[in-house]
Amino acid sequence: MSSPARPLDDDSRGRAPAAALTAVPSTPPALRELERVLDVFRTVNGTAKDVVSDARLQQLEWVASELALALPLGLTETAGDSLAELLAPDAVHAYLLYGRGGYLRTAPTVSTDPTSYDTTERIRIFCLEALARQAQIPFEMPDLPPWGLRPTVSPLMADLITQHLEDEAAQWPETDRPDIIVRGLAMWAVMRDVLPRLGELESMRVDDLVLTADTRTLTLLRQPQGGLRGKMPEPETIPLSPDTGRRLEDWLDRRTRLIDRLQGGVPRHLWLSTPPNPDAGVPIRRRGISKWYKKLADAVQIKQDAAGVPEEDLVPTRWETMRRTLLARQQAGESTA
Repeated sequence: MSSPARPLDDDSRGRAPAAALTAVPSTPPALRELERVLDVFRTVNGTAKDVVSDARLQQLEWVASELALALPLGLTETAGDSLAELLAPDAVHAYLLYGRGGYLRTAPTVSTDPTSYDTTERIRIFCLEALARQAQIPFEMPDLPPWGLRPTVSPLMADLITQHLEDEAAQWPETDRPDIIVRGLAMWAVMRDVLPRLGELESMRVDDLVLTADTRTLTLLRQPQGGLRGKMPEPETIPLSPDTGRRLEDWLDRRTRLIDRLQGGVPRHLWLSTPPNPDAGVPIRRRGISKWYKKLADAVQIKQDAAGVPEEDLVPTRWETMRRTLLARQQAGESTA
């Protein structure tokens, strides 16, 4: 015998009202495909950082997150249907407009330098092209904003840093100078002669140096920049001044003592960490070089402020800004020679 049907109201006791139930929108196919492509980059990053570096992976994930934010704002009617549609010219154009207009920010920004917007847009475009290439999707490259270099400062700033390092060194007998001062003198001398970027400085090897009575040179791979990106780097051999050669000889002597304390393999990197760093004798990375230089620039600025020296610019704390300052002075000297 069948049981009597119950009123609908009886079965709804304790349940949420129908109006409170909301449908969870499904992820658009384009974003699912995008996530699969990102997984490939993550896998490569985990095994071959020289192919996909941590910085590049961070940029790719940032662009992917922006695309996810831009899609609901409206790119094209079909942008969410597939990754090919998401990376189609009209959708890409709309995405770049949202980005330049600040509609995709998840945090406030304090940047007012117009060149930063152009640099950011270039990164967006390079990442879009990389995603399309990995997914084997045709990609129409948008026009890239022109390269805009950050302004340089007075070349006298470099002379102030040189003087500060020499003043520090003069406080110690030559044989008792801390390793970090000896390394600093050598590294700054190389900066003035060779003008290396941080990555180029980090990758220098002892074998790149030739220091003889007649020859003082350093060979490095210049990483192509600007419109030359994508081209193969070529070795460049730069002559060194007698002062730089002497500073490097002093550093190589200290470097030998540092690696004598190590157990296991001996590093061939030219620049090593120094005491009191617990990793003394281990190759110093660009982050460590950058921190050392910032501390140096801050010390010079403090001395300037204490002396009441009027100046329009502060001592730059970015290695690249100082490198470009020295490069501009070098180029100005060549043009008047």
